[in-house]
Order: sequence, then C-alpha cells, then structure tokens
Amino acid sequence: MIKVTALPDQMNFEVAAGETLLEAALRSGVPFAHACGGRAKCSTCRVWVLDGVAGCPNRNRDESSMAQRLRLADEVRLACQLKPEGELRVRRLVLDETDLIITSQLLSSAETRSGESKEVAVFFSDVADFTKLSEQLSPYDVMYLLNRYFAQVGDIIERNGGFIDNLIGDGLMAIFGIDDQRDAPLRAVNAAIQTIATVDRLKPFFASMYGIDFDIRIGLHYGEAVIGTLGFGGNQRLTAVGNVVNLASRIEAANKDAGTRLLISEALHGQIADKVEVGDFVRVRLRGSCERTSLYEVIRLKPECDAELNARQPRETIRHAGRRWVRAFPEDELQPHERRILDFEDYDIVVVRGTDSYCAFNNACPHLHLPFYERRKPAEVKTLNLPHTESTITSDHGLVCRWHQSCFDLFSGEIRNWAQLQQDGTAPGYEHTGDISKNPTRLTVYPCRIQDGYLWIGLD
Repeated sequence: MIKVTALPDQMNFEVAAGETLLEAALRSGVPFAHACGGRAKCSTCRVWVLDGVAGCPNRNRDESSMAQRLRLADEVRLACQLKPEGELRVRRLVLDETDLIITSQLLSSAETRSGESKEVAVFFSDVADFTKLSEQLSPYDVMYLLNRYFAQVGDIIERNGGFIDNLIGDGLMAIFGIDDQRDAPLRAVNAAIQTIATVDRLKPFFASMYGIDFDIRIGLHYGEAVIGTLGFGGNQRLTAVGNVVNLASRIEAANKDAGTRLLISEALHGQIADKVEVGDFVRVRLRGSCERTSLYEVIRLKPECDAELNARQPRETIRHAGRRWVRAFPEDELQPHERRILDFEDYDIVVVRGTDSYCAFNNACPHLHLPFYERRKPAEVKTLNLPHTESTITSDHGLVCRWHQSCFDLFSGEIRNWAQLQQDGTAPGYEHTGDISKNPTRLTVYPCRIQDGYLWIGLD
C-alpha cells in the first residue's frame, strides 16, 4: 500500500497496487471530482503533485492526449489514470461545482487550454475614424461593411498561422505563435502588410458604394503572454493575457498621431529587422507609460523574404485541344455536392462537384462583381453574420446569385433569369451601382475534365 496525502483536505489515504489515485481516493472518502467517471475525458480529477513526482509513472496514452491538449505541466496529473509507485503529496485542483464546470472538457472545443506562458506576437487593428464613418451609414450598411472587411482579414490571419482572439466593435485582435511557430513575428508582420493591401483593394468598392474613405490602422508587439481559455459555460474562448496585449493596443492607437498605418514595437522589430523595409521610426510615450519608446513603420517585406514566405506553388499546366489546362486537385478530394474555391493571380474559380460531373466558374457575379461564395466555410460565414450568405445551386445545374437572384446555367454560362431589380433598374441595397437592367452579362464558366485521377480546368 502506498501512502498519499491530499490537500487542501489534509486527508491521508492508501493506494493499493494497480489501483488509480482516483479509485483509492473515492474508496477512502476523499471528494475527488470525476465528471466523466474516470475515463480521461474531462480532466476534473486533475491534481498537482507537490511531492513525489519521481514516484509517478509516465502518462499513458489517454492521459498524454489530454495533457497535450491542455498543455498540462509535468506535475499536473489525472487522478483517474495515475497509478502511484511511491508516496505522494498532492493538491486537488477542482474543489467545488464552479471549478468542475470551468475545468470539465466534456463539452469543450479542441482549442481549450489550461494556461501557459508563451512568447507571442499580438496584432491589433481598428478602422480609422470609425465613429464618423458609422454616422454616415445605415446600421445595416455598417454591419455589412465590417463583416465584409473581417471576412477577408480573417482569411489572411489564418493563412499566416494566426489565431483571431476577439472582434471588438471595429477592432480586431489576433495572436501569432500560440503553437510555438518559430517565425510567428514575421508572419504577424506579413499578415499586417497583406491586410493593408486588401483594404487598399476594398477602398474603391466602399467609395463607390457608400461614398466613404475606408482605412485601418494596425499595431504589433512581441513578448510574453499567458495563453489560456477564459469564460464560463458556453462563452469560453482562447485568449492572451498580459502586458504584451495592452502595449499592442496602444501601439495601434499611436498610428493616429504619427500619421501611419502600421507600427511595430522595438521588441518585434528586433526579431525581424533584417527581413523588413522600414519607412520611418517614431519616439512616442504610449498611453499609460511615462517613458518614450521607439516604434517602427513597416513598409514591406524585403524582396527575398517576401518571395520565400509568400511563394505560390505553380500549378501544372498542359496544352490540350487548343486550350491551356490547369491541374486543380485529385478528384477524390471533393465529394459530390461539395465546392472549393481556387485562387489565381487575377481571379478566383469556384469548383462544384455534382453527382456525376464538375462545374467551374468565376467567383464574381457579372453585374456587381461581388463573390458568389466567401472563402470561409458556410458555418463560419454564418457565425460572422454576413448578409446574403449563400448563393444556391439548383438541381438542374443553375447558379442563383446571392446578391439579387439572377440565375445562370453552370455549363454554358447563359442567363436563365435576370436580376430582380427595382423600377429604376438598380439592385435593392446597391443603388450606388446605377442602372444595370440593360447590361445583362453571362457567367464566365470553365470546362472541366478528369485525367490520371486529377481534375483539370481549361482556362483559355
């Protein structure tokens, strides 16, 4: 029998050979939580081993899986899996019903973490003069504009390995380096540069639609933060806590006085100084600080770094029947009734697989030049509350545009039914685009064929 002392109860009990710590505790009347019944599914039986770590065998597969998911320290063990081999002094970490709800993993996402210190890059952005801008627009237009911006920036952040921590009004916070990516500082800067480029492409659209000058400001900082899951019940989320977050927010705000769009801290600059081109630097006293600090205005990545980080793998092409064909992906990667968006230099192509055929078409409605489909999955788009979330495909291979319900033939591109317009020829909600009733344009479609197990798309 092995002696164990449990805190904060100051209770002693004994563990028999082959018995788990949880089994022995419950047999002895020590109130260990165990929401999943001892199957390593909830983590509520976790204990901190204060003395006797050497007497603990290595984690088994089930405990290792939970420990890796929650980033548990070596001294934190699951009582339901631990079979001690020497005397222990442990502290129960789940003491009451509130603790049990907070720590139980039975209904948690894979992103749940118990708390750990990491070096991360924090990205803060907001919309310049948003209060004034929002006063010029209807509430619907404000939400549409923000969601359109967030949808595109979210893709950029995720492609660069970042994690979107929070959306706060017109502000966005993201974290780079949660999973220990060595190049997290560079990827954070790359995401910021790409975000500004995306905003520059959106500007003409927002100017023509709403008559506004849309712009953003971004601040980046690098340092140590505590990464963990905060919240209660169904409102938990993974986040970063610490001074690095506060400073990133203040650096973003410093853009306004500096007349810049992207500023990074000295700490972040030190990580990537040889990889970026800096336009200028400013000495400022950040809000809440009595000392001046240097901030750097990043213009772009150096060409060799940009080429390495953002290089696109060229798609294989062949000539066949007088047309250039591009290899898209293995045919079994797309299941019937699924779709995929392929990005090319000048346009995006949507590929849809039917029961026994493929269709491919330009992901831009021919009248408003807005995308039929967002890059994000339908469930993610719904979460963002984007209006007009889905264009639809009919059973007879027709594409119904989500913007004002024109229907196109997916094989020929011909118009089956033209747009539902107002009497003056404008689309509801898009009066700024003018009368489009007299310029019906067919959908651009691309032929598809299967060869050697791959889908090929004919571009010209």
